[in-house]
Amino acid sequence: MAKVKNQKISKLELLRLNENDLMFITNPGRMGDEDGLTFIMRDNNEFTIYRVDGLLYSKEEKDISLGDIERQFPKWFDAWKHCNDKEYKGKYKYLYMGFGNGLSIDNSIYNEFKQYLDRLIEEYLKNSSDGEKESLQYAAIFNVWKDAFINMANEKEYILKK
Repeated sequence: MAKVKNQKISKLELLRLNENDLMFITNPGRMGDEDGLTFIMRDNNEFTIYRVDGLLYSKEEKDISLGDIERQFPKWFDAWKHCNDKEYKGKYKYLYMGFGNGLSIDNSIYNEFKQYLDRLIEEYLKNSSDGEKESLQYAAIFNVWKDAFINMANEKEYILKK
């Protein structure tokens, strides 16, 4: 599997992005990824993976705040707010990843991505007992979602911008 480096992004670059091109975005939680988020933008057949850290607990002055991201991607923030509503119909399918962490996936790519995610979740859980599998399901999503995306991109010959 190809290693893909997360791109840093400035506030000015963030403000130029169109939420219609946002395919994946995580939200911080209480454990795991409590201080940042990862998001993937699509431009036709090209995908760019961005990472923003220090959103909640950093003592340093940051260029981008969680509020900036919420304002830039209001449909994502709405999906996050409605993460427990099974009837919610929005731009994204929300997957809970444990301890408050979540992954929002654009509905236009969800079905295509799901098979790659399921395959890696199954592999992640293969040596777990049946009782453990249910409790580890969320951790599995947290740990494999990005690799599942990279596998999908490689198989579909998407271009991953580096």
